[in-house]
Amino acid sequence: MTVGTPRLHQQNVELFARLNQELKSIQGQVGSGKVDLKLSGNLHDISKLNAAEEKKSEVTQFMQNAKRASKDIEFLDVALDRLQNLTVTFQTMAVESANDMLGQKEKDLLILEAQVLKKEIFDLANQNDSSGNSLFGGMSGNKNPFIMNTDGSVSYEGSALRREVKVSPSLSVQQNFSGLEIFNNISDGEGKTSIFKLIDDFVLSLEKGANKGHSSNLFSDSGTVDLVFPSSGSETDFEFVLTTRDSTSKINTTIYDNDFSPLVSEINDLTSSTGISASIVDGNRVRLQGSAVELNLSNFSTSNFDPEKSFVSVIKDVSSSVVAEKITESRIESDLIIEKIQDAFEQFSTARAQVA
Repeated sequence: MTVGTPRLHQQNVELFARLNQELKSIQGQVGSGKVDLKLSGNLHDISKLNAAEEKKSEVTQFMQNAKRASKDIEFLDVALDRLQNLTVTFQTMAVESANDMLGQKEKDLLILEAQVLKKEIFDLANQNDSSGNSLFGGMSGNKNPFIMNTDGSVSYEGSALRREVKVSPSLSVQQNFSGLEIFNNISDGEGKTSIFKLIDDFVLSLEKGANKGHSSNLFSDSGTVDLVFPSSGSETDFEFVLTTRDSTSKINTTIYDNDFSPLVSEINDLTSSTGISASIVDGNRVRLQGSAVELNLSNFSTSNFDPEKSFVSVIKDVSSSVVAEKITESRIESDLIIEKIQDAFEQFSTARAQVA
């Protein structure tokens, strides 16, 4: 509803001028003595004068509201433009991080750049307009609707509703956005995540040195491979996809007290179509065997995410415990992070289009 603000402002200006002319005419006649307004004989003219004064006051307020809304929209446009540019920078960083040849020095530099990026977006999220009201706090009176917690996470304490102002008797226009719809509305599979959490996941993928969420060919050395899953604790849901040249199978099971027999059973139920069988070696170490030339594991996720432990270790030499590679939890997979950054850019672009 912001596009019509200049037009409404012009209409209010014209109405104000017309009312002002009528008031001057009546007041001029009274002042010159041509007309003597007495309550007993001129009740209609007196009522008309009072109504015109009230209407003039109302239109004046609408004009002031329209001017203020226009200024607020200008602030929003600048902020959203900056957010778009920062998101492009973030996308460039994420693409660069997906390079398997990236050294530790380059990773450390990207981590530093990501932390600076997060701080700049955080400052933009708490930016105020010329009147001191937050651009992304909604109807709340909080000047700083976003809070940086001691662990580095960001919380929103503003309103879920936008702030609006009346610019005519029947129309209101928005003055700001709710921070939830701008910064906390990025698609995350089944739910939503925030741009701040997305940056944290990006940093985490670099710190752990494992931003790859899909395996190499698990059968590259032989038709046998061991997978070491994270400890389940009392209860954990595990999900991943096994892919051969001829089949794709989604495994989704709940593990209790580190007993991985349900996962093994689910894989074995599909042996006729996949050619892959499973068995428990010890605890959370599961052995896969088969005649397939190629086997890949991807889209791994766990309900008890722990950045220190949520990965699958791949042991190709099953006579040893040497880890050949680690498959990260899907939320810190580089390809998925890049997809989420694209969604964030679209969110910012859509919001800016509303105020353009």
